Amino acid sequence: MRNFKKLLAVLAMVCMLTTGFSMITYAAEGELRFTDPSTTVGAEVEVTAVFTAPVLMDQLEATLTYDPAMLKFVSGDSATGGNGTVTISGDGGSATEASFTLTFQALAEGDASIEVSSSSGVDAVGDPLDLINGSSKVSVGPGDPSLIQEEEGQEEESASMEASANGPQVEVDGQQYTITSGFSDALIPVGFVRGETQYEGTSCESVTQEASGRSAFYLTPVSGGEPDFFLYDSDNGTFAPFEQVELSADRYIVLLRSDGKVDLPDTYQETTLTLNGKEFPVWQNTEEADYYVIYALNADGEEGLYQYDTVDRTYQRYVKNAASADSNDSGSTPGGIWGKILSVIRDFLDIIVIVAGAVFLALVIILIVVAVKLRHRNLELDDLYDEYGIDLDEDEEEEKPARAKSRSSESGKSGPAVRKPAQTAQIVLDDEDDFDDFEDFEDYEEEEFDDYGAVDLDEDDFEDDYEEFEDEDDDIIDDLDELLSKQPKKRRGHMEPDDTFKVDIIDLD
Repeated sequence: MRNFKKLLAVLAMVCMLTTGFSMITYAAEGELRFTDPSTTVGAEVEVTAVFTAPVLMDQLEATLTYDPAMLKFVSGDSATGGNGTVTISGDGGSATEASFTLTFQALAEGDASIEVSSSSGVDAVGDPLDLINGSSKVSVGPGDPSLIQEEEGQEEESASMEASANGPQVEVDGQQYTITSGFSDALIPVGFVRGETQYEGTSCESVTQEASGRSAFYLTPVSGGEPDFFLYDSDNGTFAPFEQVELSADRYIVLLRSDGKVDLPDTYQETTLTLNGKEFPVWQNTEEADYYVIYALNADGEEGLYQYDTVDRTYQRYVKNAASADSNDSGSTPGGIWGKILSVIRDFLDIIVIVAGAVFLALVIILIVVAVKLRHRNLELDDLYDEYGIDLDEDEEEEKPARAKSRSSESGKSGPAVRKPAQTAQIVLDDEDDFDDFEDFEDYEEEEFDDYGAVDLDEDDFEDDYEEFEDEDDDIIDDLDELLSKQPKKRRGHMEPDDTFKVDIIDLD
């Protein structure tokens, strides 16, 4: 029993340790935020980019984009660029916060935005940082345009950009756009490469995802505004807003508009979600309003559903489990106590499986221990029977007649009368006086037996007596045969345990 308790203790420790094997270490989450300053036309303005993380940071890098018609990059800390793109590449200083100052000159009135096209970072121990990107909004008011100085070659570049904007015009959500070429390489989304795509017989510059072959055009609003990429559907010749969301250093998703093939449970209702000023159709979970399901294209070129958590702002693949499918097919979900039980089972399924496995393993160990103990007990009983000469087979054979007689009397069935076996005489010699009688028996003289020899047996008399014996009625013999046939057969050389009298043979010599 003590060994069994030790086994149970070891089993419990193993179950507790196995729960820690599935732990996964995730990258630390940091943020990249900007200030939102105000300025006037012709004046310079500083925009501060701040990296923050819960761990010490080492290397940081980010690529920023802006409208070159609104702002002109002048200088910055660990920053280089121009013509709509600025790259920050610096050291985090082994701190949890690092800031970089960028200087721009305002070129036109309005609101100019600075967006993050890509960002990455490494902490002090070499693990990657998962950065959440923000944006900056620079408000430009009336000022002195004479302060703006044209750089060499800037006029030619502006003319080239204006000429490149004179491509085919397209309509997206009721607004007119112009397909624009000559965009900077820094604007190309991750996973896409520059190329050319035919649109209504015209070859236009575009970017294409190598994994899926999907293309996007760089469109400029005709009525004025910032150009951006729009995803092109070659099957029906339509455009949709392009929004890329980075999940990790090499993983991303591109939000898509539903193609009508989305099949979700009834608990999800279709609505819209706005990201960076762009609207996309999504499906909100009515039971958990913080979660949305979106249709997207991943880095492998595969289209599918992803779940978006509005609280933590994270994305993960959405898998339609069996429970949701059953509830969708039946049109209703179980309620009451049974529904609560099913909900608890779904939430703690992994723990329930581990506990059930531990209980099953404990039962197997108990069965093995009990089987071994029974085996040892049987072996000890066999040794005990051999030591004392106990024959179970012989005892069972002797008990069979008694059990048969008992069953016959209990069932009430009458059977043929069986005569009990004759009692065997038992001579018990208890005292020494009994042996004296045998000594007297030895004192008899042989002459006393000679008197018997003097008896003359006439042969004729014997024959007469024999003939008279033969004439007796045969019924006597028949009765004797019938009587003897009813006597039970006795085994030779074996004494019945139920006999009252026993014979003890004593050697008198």
